[in-house]
Amino acid sequence: MKGRISILAFFTLAPFWLAPFGPARLSAEAAEQSFIRTINLRDRLDLTIVSGAGTIQISEGPAGMLRITGHVKANDWRPTDDRLRDIAANPPIRQEGNIIRIGSTEELAHIIIDYEIEAPADSIIQASSSVGDIFDDGVGLSARFITGSGSIHATGLRGNVDVSSKEGDIEVEQVGRGEVKAVSGTGNLELRNLEGPLHAATDAGNIKVSGVPAGDWSVQTGKGDVELSLGRAACTIDAQTGAGRVHSELSIEGANSSDPRHLAGRINGGGHNVILQVGEGDIRIS
Repeated sequence: MKGRISILAFFTLAPFWLAPFGPARLSAEAAEQSFIRTINLRDRLDLTIVSGAGTIQISEGPAGMLRITGHVKANDWRPTDDRLRDIAANPPIRQEGNIIRIGSTEELAHIIIDYEIEAPADSIIQASSSVGDIFDDGVGLSARFITGSGSIHATGLRGNVDVSSKEGDIEVEQVGRGEVKAVSGTGNLELRNLEGPLHAATDAGNIKVSGVPAGDWSVQTGKGDVELSLGRAACTIDAQTGAGRVHSELSIEGANSSDPRHLAGRINGGGHNVILQVGEGDIRIS
């Protein structure tokens, strides 16, 4: 008799303690809503994207067209399915000619919107996310990206790039000439194929830079290593670390080799200034 009662009690109570793994999980997954908007363009696109929480992915699309895909979901149990459907039916998109704004500066409480953007390569673009990563593959003659908690990956860009993250890594790759500014609070920086002025800084993180200094370069990290790849580029370099060593595979004219923490002189005859400053870490030049 006792065995039969125990089995009955198990099946009576099971739905309550199994709920998080059964119907409740399925309900949360089913709550996501999506939308797609296509906008025809007559002039060069000036695009701004603002996200409180969510990932922003930008890729190159056909000339003269902007395509926006959004995935709307809840980050907890509070928003109802009706609320998600309302946002998907009336997404935060505003247009004034070639100027288009996606997202809202007002908080969408408990809502996450992941954006997938297809835009012409020659767009002027700005994007910010308080919580979420930003990806850009090949879009922007001028690009500016900001994240609070998230990383930034911007590759295949042709013009000026201005990126900053409070708590995230930054990756930038150029395919044309332009000024690059990359700043992170606590993240690593990887900057490739640069050809123009550069300002790169992180409080705590490693920095890797490659390219041609067709303008002055400033590279700073409080705690981390710096790797600089110049190839056959000409520049005038000044590299200094407070706690670490400076190593160079390149010949530096006029360098004083007596101090392992400081190396300054001309590479391939000299040129634009390249200043490397490290608080604690090594510097490697190749």
